[in-house]
Amino acid sequence: RCTSARAENRGGRRPPDGGKRKSVFGMSCAPLGLSWFATSPRTAPSRRRGSAFRIPRASTSAPDADDGELDSVYPEGDWRNAALEASLSDEGRMHREARGRNVTYMLKVTYDGEAYLGFQYQPRDATVQGEIEKALSKLTGEDRDFLGVGASGRTDTGVHARGQVVHFYARRPLPDLTRARKSLNGMLPKDIRVVELRRPHPAFHARFHAVRKTYHYYLDTRLEHDVFTRKHAMHCGWKPPDMERLRAAAAVLVGTHDFSAFSNQSRDASVVRDPTRTIYRFDVVELEDGLVRLEVEGNGFLYRMVRNMVGAVMLAATKKGAGAGDVEAMLAGKDRRVAPMGAPPHGLFLHEVVYPAALVEWTPPGEDGEASAENE
Repeated sequence: RCTSARAENRGGRRPPDGGKRKSVFGMSCAPLGLSWFATSPRTAPSRRRGSAFRIPRASTSAPDADDGELDSVYPEGDWRNAALEASLSDEGRMHREARGRNVTYMLKVTYDGEAYLGFQYQPRDATVQGEIEKALSKLTGEDRDFLGVGASGRTDTGVHARGQVVHFYARRPLPDLTRARKSLNGMLPKDIRVVELRRPHPAFHARFHAVRKTYHYYLDTRLEHDVFTRKHAMHCGWKPPDMERLRAAAAVLVGTHDFSAFSNQSRDASVVRDPTRTIYRFDVVELEDGLVRLEVEGNGFLYRMVRNMVGAVMLAATKKGAGAGDVEAMLAGKDRRVAPMGAPPHGLFLHEVVYPAALVEWTPPGEDGEASAENE
């Protein structure tokens, strides 16, 4: 069975249960006989630097964001298209300016999710958003309500990021983006870093305007876990996956499907979401020293969808007699109750988020473009 060590409490920040982590994965999943997951720690991200904001394949130029050329990036009828049009409208601009939100900024953030109860702000718990908002408040003098911090996605407890994207608002332009980034990092905990700060189009929204995301999940297939990677890779050395079956199972999930079987109940149960998503690729990359990286790229993901997909393909690659056909049956059944339990959070990284060039590669009027972007 997969095992991992208990994560150390960091910086005095403890979860609500006093630091005792309940085993989420040690129970048996009767329909498919999955019982090899064990308790997972909160974990640390790789020190590898994230890639820069990447321009989507569908957009090779950087036109004005309101000239209609973004239609090739957003499929007709996509909900993001409606959000894009609303934010670029005169009404959207007037709404921002009425609140004094005259300037929009974009952060690319990397963080170790081990010590935090997820990204989303919680008033009585340590979260990534909470730490970012405290630093931004000191930098700008504004409160969290005015800053309007939003992210490309709300990562769960114990999940990490190399390429999380965040937006916030300011009343006036920051005079020096390099100094601003350094100031933010001086105020942030050491497990959160701002690696890029830029000024995108004023209508930019980190969540609504994302056109694709890439997640990485790490496996440690060595018999004994490595002490230096145990916090950011799921150890499965006692029952390593068959790589051929793992790749075949992953290939089943590529394409446009109804992923109901791979989505947990949303945190907002009142919201009904379309379970159809498109997975562009699900690659299995064998690294050195028994590490395996699962790379999943898609146009969007449901709640815990990536971890549930990893649990399914790992079942197909480890259980005797199982294979890609089991994943096909899960996909066709559209029933979360008969799919295996999701993989633990500590192996998951939000690797990259992609946006239209028209929103990211934007130069404020009267500037030469050099001041609009800064990166580490």
